[in-house]
Amino acid sequence: MIAAPQFLAWLGTRIGKPPGWERVVRRLAPPHRLMQLGEICMVRDGTAICARPTVPIGWHVAFFGTYEPELRSVFRTILHPGAVAVDVGANIGWHTLLMATLVGGEGRVLAVEANPSVCRSLRANIELNSLRQVEIIPYALTDADGPMMFHGPEADDPDSGNGHLVDKGAGEGGSMIEVEARRLDHVVAGSRLDRLDLIKVDVEGFEWPVLRGAEETIDRFRPHVLFEFDAAYAPRGGGSASLLDQFFRRHRYRLFAVRRSWAEPVHSGTWPDCANIWAAPLR
Repeated sequence: MIAAPQFLAWLGTRIGKPPGWERVVRRLAPPHRLMQLGEICMVRDGTAICARPTVPIGWHVAFFGTYEPELRSVFRTILHPGAVAVDVGANIGWHTLLMATLVGGEGRVLAVEANPSVCRSLRANIELNSLRQVEIIPYALTDADGPMMFHGPEADDPDSGNGHLVDKGAGEGGSMIEVEARRLDHVVAGSRLDRLDLIKVDVEGFEWPVLRGAEETIDRFRPHVLFEFDAAYAPRGGGSASLLDQFFRRHRYRLFAVRRSWAEPVHSGTWPDCANIWAAPLR
């Protein structure tokens, strides 16, 4: 049962993800059949990360050597030694670890993760790599401060990457917890940043309120912003392609949809249904 997944993981880190390979791996080593592996530790991109192959990030990193490689290419373009980044929706730290490596000991990374169970895994991965330039922010970011309800599955739940704020009356089963919410403007002010080069936001449909709570920060520092947009999830936070397009154009940004090999310009009339969007400041 374990030999085949180990071979597939070895092979995937060498060949990557050629067309059709993910379907083969899903058939031979589907996430739900890997419970016996528990948490595994891998060395990828020069850092060590402990993850569970039953959840999407862990499964992709284990069997293909990476997760969202197109975003990581953008990070490498923007972040250099001494830079500062904010990872909103840091999860177990896959992107946080790379950001910290890129900015080095002279830089800073604020890793924002509201789910307490997932946050423990994030902290463990940061400590495993002795990354003193990373500060964990254990809040949910939105456009208001105060307690809010949150859908927060346990870290070993396959749905753990889908944690998100919810209305008080909404039902999400036993995974409903109360968390503290903050505006990014207040977090940045409290962290006494003197520069900010990159904000990455992946919060399962609540990207719009996160950005509304970051307007002062965006105006002051003019950082690059990378955020997930999914038309199926955006209504959770009241967002839409039109609102996001207007927001960034008002703040003088160019918008690109990040693809595997390139980033193509987008506007409200060509906005994709699901993509990572790169907002690049016009200087």
